[in-house]
Amino acid sequence: MHMTRRTFLGYAAGAVTSGLRGLPGTRVDGRRPVVLLHLSQHSSESVAGYTGTLANSGTRFLHAEPSSVPRCAVLIVPAALRIRPALGAVVTCLAGGGTVILESAAGFAAEADFRAHRAELSDFLQVHVDAPVRLWTAGQRIPYVDYSWPHSAKIRDFSRVVPLAPQPGEIIARVDGLPVCLKRQIGRGTLIFLGSPLGPALWAGDAEARRWLLASLPLFH
Repeated sequence: MHMTRRTFLGYAAGAVTSGLRGLPGTRVDGRRPVVLLHLSQHSSESVAGYTGTLANSGTRFLHAEPSSVPRCAVLIVPAALRIRPALGAVVTCLAGGGTVILESAAGFAAEADFRAHRAELSDFLQVHVDAPVRLWTAGQRIPYVDYSWPHSAKIRDFSRVVPLAPQPGEIIARVDGLPVCLKRQIGRGTLIFLGSPLGPALWAGDAEARRWLLASLPLFH
């Protein structure tokens, strides 16, 4: 079903009202959990990577389905392909002053799925991406993503990324000169888009990936 911008804005307003009705203030603090949003398209490796890292750090976190996301300080959407099912939770978190980490899985998607992913990112979140790029093949050097926020870090990539087109926001990571991660303020909240998946690196035990994730969470600031 096609959803126009007007329809989405109405849907988003309803989601925000529903998510905040009857709740106390929306200040981000340690009493509000990190939520891992479960979508049917998720990579199990990515979800396991975030889960293990948060559990080992002592962070208060929980798993949730799109229909039952509580008020949270941080919403992590691992390995996302179709954005539409996560929209209500994303909008509610941002409206409450929270941080949303949206990890794209479109680097490995079929062409039709990538086109849908790109259209939903553009229409609903005003995030604009270019076609996926393969960074390496067998026998070549392993590429590393260079992060500049919240601190400098080099994190191994797993061969394919979704680069960002020119747009508003702060580019926080590049690989081989390609911008792949973006941070942008949306209302009171912060959207972090990862065009290079972090979850697989976390799952593989990458220490730099773990440090980067924890440093990016407002609960640790």
